[in-house]
Amino acid sequence: MPDNSKHIKIIEVYSDIAGHKKGASLGLDALRNSSKELDSTYYEKFETENILHENNAFEKPSEFEHAKYIDKIYLVISRLAQRVKKLREENLFPIVLAGDHSSCAGTMHGLKMAHPNEEIGVVYIDAHADIHSPYTSGSGNMHGMPLAVACALDNSESKINEPNKKEKEYWNKLKYLVTNEPSIKPENIVFCALRDYEGEEKVLIEKYKIPTYSVEEITFKGIQNVVEEIFKKLSYCKHIYISFDVDSIDPLYVPGTGTPVTNGLSYEQAMQLNLELIKNEKVCCWEMAEINPLYNNNKDDSKRVFKILEKVTNNLLKYY
Repeated sequence: MPDNSKHIKIIEVYSDIAGHKKGASLGLDALRNSSKELDSTYYEKFETENILHENNAFEKPSEFEHAKYIDKIYLVISRLAQRVKKLREENLFPIVLAGDHSSCAGTMHGLKMAHPNEEIGVVYIDAHADIHSPYTSGSGNMHGMPLAVACALDNSESKINEPNKKEKEYWNKLKYLVTNEPSIKPENIVFCALRDYEGEEKVLIEKYKIPTYSVEEITFKGIQNVVEEIFKKLSYCKHIYISFDVDSIDPLYVPGTGTPVTNGLSYEQAMQLNLELIKNEKVCCWEMAEINPLYNNNKDDSKRVFKILEKVTNNLLKYY
């Protein structure tokens, strides 16, 4: 069997400044420790590289109220976008392991840079919609904004804030990092396990008719049927990106995340959903984010998340 490991590149993004709790950056080392404890050779088999983070920004309060640390987050997202672009141009498969989920805006921008004239679909496995903007966010935490960044959505019809001039400048730079067009079309998104979102986000979901698979629907229809429907919906997309936030899993099974939400996927459902999705030849990038070992019940929680990473990667080797 040919060694396909050289076609996969692991990108580690230790950034932890976009969430409301610290600790997500620790998730990446928790994965490495879990690999060692399970006698896995995962990190010896695959090349890894780090994106320079800006976590020292936490030492001072952000000067921005409605998009906290947007100046630093802009730097991280820009760096990640350039790396994803380069890897895709080399026909490599990026696996992005991230701290907070704001990083996925950089991943999506990078995919658009690499595939400027082709449709890109997004399967977003998350308890949250992450489609707020500085105009609508109640917290100003940017891990709730990556889809709005990639889709260039202000959602002005639901406006509750008035960002200052500098915030608006950074926000527009983030939205149009690639071109003067959105990197992702909102109608090219499919949500899985979504269950905790605000009215401002609901407006966009309904406006763009974004398909949303609840945990109940996934359970009722079964993983394989849901995956078939997802790829049928995104059949016109040449490339598909999967973004997996571990808070999509019920905290009963994986409590180690900064924003846990009950009534989520079972551990087995999360595993199987990712394993089935990764089989499709259109999938060009997979990302996992928001692992926070500070909230684990015990160290085995991180091991369970690592097993998803390892099994998804092994499945990818069969199909990429």
